[in-house]
Amino acid sequence: MMPRPIRNALLAAAATVTLGVWQTAAASSESSAKAEIDHLLEFVGTSSCTFVRNGTEYAPDKAREHLAGKYKFVGSRITSAEDFIKYLATGSSMSGEPYHVKCGKTDALSGVWLADELRRYRKTPQLQAAR
Repeated sequence: MMPRPIRNALLAAAATVTLGVWQTAAASSESSAKAEIDHLLEFVGTSSCTFVRNGTEYAPDKAREHLAGKYKFVGSRITSAEDFIKYLATGSSMSGEPYHVKCGKTDALSGVWLADELRRYRKTPQLQAAR
């Protein structure tokens, strides 16, 4: 059996290493989520689609501004791109009306449209290499 001071020192060191690994993983996960959300905002803002919110049509840059503002307001409570889509980008928190995206003759729910883009984005080769 190890003397108590050495054992305690080893346990403290192990706890410190474990905490450091956990914090690094959490920070990596947060930065990954932020990168994905930033991508989705950019995707909205540069699309050629019309964003429909509460019955009014908005240009892509205005839609991006709106979603970015919602994200900034609740940012720390959103921990993933899926949360961003689910809680901020699918509908109006005021009216409860779903957001739509019109791309040519196609009208899609914004949540479906963004979830499809998130899946596509996660499959991009440069993203796979970074993981």
